Amino acid sequence: MKVSPYKRFEKAFKEAYLKPLTLIRYGSLKPNKARLHGCENWIHIDPEDPCAIKKVVQEPLRGKVSDNLIFWRDFNRHLKPGLIVDVGLNYGECMFGTDYGKDVRLFGFEANPRLIPHLEKSRADHPAGKQMTITNCLVSDQPASDIPFFVNPDWSGSSSAVRELNDRPASLEFKLEAKTVDSVVSSEVSSGATVLFKMDIEGYESRALKGFTRVISEAAGAIGFIEFDAQYIRWAGEEPDDYLDWLQQSFETYRLVSIKAKTLKKVGRFADLPKLHGNAERVHVDLVLVAKQTPEGWLAPEWTVLS
Repeated sequence: MKVSPYKRFEKAFKEAYLKPLTLIRYGSLKPNKARLHGCENWIHIDPEDPCAIKKVVQEPLRGKVSDNLIFWRDFNRHLKPGLIVDVGLNYGECMFGTDYGKDVRLFGFEANPRLIPHLEKSRADHPAGKQMTITNCLVSDQPASDIPFFVNPDWSGSSSAVRELNDRPASLEFKLEAKTVDSVVSSEVSSGATVLFKMDIEGYESRALKGFTRVISEAAGAIGFIEFDAQYIRWAGEEPDDYLDWLQQSFETYRLVSIKAKTLKKVGRFADLPKLHGNAERVHVDLVLVAKQTPEGWLAPEWTVLS
């Protein structure tokens, strides 16, 4: 894809001022740990991963906070959940990017085995590290063995069990065990808890959520943030309209309208979801899911549901 002169200039300009800022803050252009904007907890990274350098080092220096972390911090502060589930940790920007109460239990899942050593270092440094469990597996709707998982060595954030997302010669393939969230989080932990969860696993959310039903049904309430990309969902083997219908049986579903304004809008039919860049074949939105047994008052005060 051809890059416009404006985009090339913009990239060069950002690099020109971010490099000295990085050196001043960390003493290196490629630090092995960094802090996110608005948080003092260390995030350990692979300094040779461009994804980590951009998202964990450079963007925080610009004061940028990801959409899912904005949601995560606001709803963690409001709900004071007893159970946290983060599926698709990457470097753990959400789970490690804020602080928690002393009684909360946290479960993080990451399929990419190359990231686990960095995640364990971040867990050890986090004030709530002893309350956290990190599991290296593919999260799915049923247990299985030797499931292919494809890692992009040049950009960890796009690694996925969906082959089409990393169908290139340089991709690394790992054979992983698949587990359900229900098999890792016990009823003792989930029963009566308020659950905050996030799923960002490049199309595999449609399978992972189906292995999360027992925990959510036992909870007093559950609120989650997921990515909904119709093309990725199809590649994962499911029709997106069927998947949305399934979601709406258990959750009130809202789409993120504006992260800046912190606004949501109730989702009706799949056909009503906005199209990416006007392309009728592409639907890519972030959804907020609210389990139907969740009490009123779940909405964080900074947020609004549009009529």
